[in-house]
Amino acid sequence: MRKLGEERDTKTTYGETITALGKEYPEIVAVEADLMKASGSDLFKETFPERMFNVGIAEQDALSFGAGLAAMGKTPFVSGFACFVAQRACDQAQNSIAYNDFNVKVIGTYAGLTSEKNGGTHISIDDVAIYRNMPRFQVFDPGDANEFEAVLRYAAEHEGPVYIRSNKGKFRTFTTKGEKFVPGKAVVLNEGTDIGLITSGITTNEGIKAVEELEARGIHVYHMHMPSIKPIDREAIVDMAKKTGMIITVENHTIYGGLGSAVAEVLCEEYPARLVRLGFQDHFGETAKLNYMMHKYGIDKDAIIAKITDSVEK
Repeated sequence: MRKLGEERDTKTTYGETITALGKEYPEIVAVEADLMKASGSDLFKETFPERMFNVGIAEQDALSFGAGLAAMGKTPFVSGFACFVAQRACDQAQNSIAYNDFNVKVIGTYAGLTSEKNGGTHISIDDVAIYRNMPRFQVFDPGDANEFEAVLRYAAEHEGPVYIRSNKGKFRTFTTKGEKFVPGKAVVLNEGTDIGLITSGITTNEGIKAVEELEARGIHVYHMHMPSIKPIDREAIVDMAKKTGMIITVENHTIYGGLGSAVAEVLCEEYPARLVRLGFQDHFGETAKLNYMMHKYGIDKDAIIAKITDSVEK
């Protein structure tokens, strides 16, 4: 069973990682929509002032500018609040970046409920769904800062458009620092046959805590972390379905078009099994603390335990 380790801050990790990558790859540049301190890229600006471009509060311009830089042979990391780089700049992401297969890395910060007190309009309920439906974009939802660092390194070395979620705050690690990220591969955290659990992003921390309590009660959960939403690990999903007969997905995102939908598509096509999706339903976020919202919207440890217990006992 995978255990939780130390806390690491995502923002600090972003700044340190792209700065380190910038020293290795001179073609890397950073583009911001007036949110350098929020994303952590202010460290990159201090180190490479001539390679930092701040377009102001204009996410459409940020992505278009990134596309232009990519056309010139640069590798731009374009960062902004996840809700805005997905919704507000959707046209630029699709037509300026994806259509041309430009080598742009889009970082959606303050993903999902981690936007907290910024309010309901700033909570990205559908960014994964938007980018997952764009041809050529790969979509990743790292579970901790160690994995976020590995995903950023992969993105720097990969030729093509990538969308990466970045969460606001500190979260406990469960992956090993320096471990190589492989797109399209799930991370098995616990073996079990009673029921399957697939989590991504910040919900994996909750899943690990839930599984530990459930194991103590004699409920054996097959738990997988799915950082790669597109491409997704189809083989691992089918294997879980065969071993457990039922899967629960948990995501910091709407259940429409995100992780749960991606898993449902695989099951429908390859191995039909019972599936329950935990995530945002047909509603928006609100101005509140993260723990409160995760509990209210049913994606925290308690919600996972309740759903698994109810499902196993039926």
